[in-house]
Amino acid sequence: GGIGLGPRVRDSIKKQATNTIMIFTFTYIICNLPHFVNMIVWIITMSLDCVGSCYPGPIYINPFMYWFSWNISEVLSVIVNMACNPLIYYFRISQYRQWVGEIKFWKKISRFLHY
Repeated sequence: GGIGLGPRVRDSIKKQATNTIMIFTFTYIICNLPHFVNMIVWIITMSLDCVGSCYPGPIYINPFMYWFSWNISEVLSVIVNMACNPLIYYFRISQYRQWVGEIKFWKKISRFLHY
């Protein structure tokens, strides 16, 4: 790729691609942070004074914490991340915006979202 493009254009494309990858990575980390924290808490809980015999442990006895740990951190985090990805594509990649604009259903919506 990049045949016939000048060094400034190639550098600009590389910089935009790098920034987009960084945004995807940052979004992934932020969306999955509750899951990462939950797993750390779960590992610490499981390793303190009980070798599997006192599960769910003192933290997970609380119904809210149990609900949070397994439903919100694992399921909701993934769903939020999946919902963010098309938005990132839309705002970062002009070809994607153009493709979305060509879909009849989205023509009215893309007029409002296009910047």
